[in-house]
Amino acid sequence: MKISEYAKHLLLSNSLSDKLLPPPKGLVNDTHPDIRILFPGREERFQFSDKKVKIPRLEHLNQLSNRGLTLHHFANHELMAIELFAWALLAFPNAPVASKLGFIKTISEEQTHLKLYINRMHEFGVEFGDLPLNRLFWKQLDLFHSLESFTAVMSISFEGANLDYSQVYAKVFKYFGDDVTSDIMLTIFEDEVKHVKRGLRIFDKNKPEGTSVWNHYLSQIKFPFTPRRAKGYYYLPETRKLAGFESNFIHELGEYKDEYTGRVNLESVKKFDLGNHLLRKNKLA
Repeated sequence: MKISEYAKHLLLSNSLSDKLLPPPKGLVNDTHPDIRILFPGREERFQFSDKKVKIPRLEHLNQLSNRGLTLHHFANHELMAIELFAWALLAFPNAPVASKLGFIKTISEEQTHLKLYINRMHEFGVEFGDLPLNRLFWKQLDLFHSLESFTAVMSISFEGANLDYSQVYAKVFKYFGDDVTSDIMLTIFEDEVKHVKRGLRIFDKNKPEGTSVWNHYLSQIKFPFTPRRAKGYYYLPETRKLAGFESNFIHELGEYKDEYTGRVNLESVKKFDLGNHLLRKNKLA
């Protein structure tokens, strides 16, 4: 099967089971005109909605139903990520083969994450599609004018922010005695480190000589999208070291502030003992 055929299948099929179809072995690289699909195929219950659904507060995750609602929120992000990395395979047909293969690995890992979330939220009495699904990632299509800008938004920003979120939620679930869900969040964290590394490699290759990664990153995004999207409400700079960022970028991201204040009380976050990040493995690939 050609890479483009697999990507089209993931993007255009209405079936969730099709979107969870792992990349077949022996995918063949192919060239074709740029293909930019504006909307993914989805069955009715997974269609985008403009209705806003608030994620439960951390201190309310002692309740099983709120854990299910939280995982539903995360599952939505995973489905969008699967679709958009497939989108990139079609939109940037002349990308280096290594970059395409990296995106395919990312798709496979995002599919695993989505399955983990769906199975676990089912145990909490929540089914995927029970709640409205936002289009946050898909709203950024206008920013994806190049492979670099795609990785700036998807890898460095959205997946980079999940280095914080996955650690925070791993700690909170563990705090409430839910080691199973905490372990799922650690699986996501360890994979996100790899995803961000892959995006950073692509990003670095095209960085102008003498330009810092931070300034190059700023040149690839456009307001109202800001670096706020590249970190969680509790920033864990040591996770960026694991992903390979230079110290200047880590510092600048930590210092960045805009008018967004968020709805999370940082004092309520800090009570969950976030001093050191959790790792299940001795080494991240």
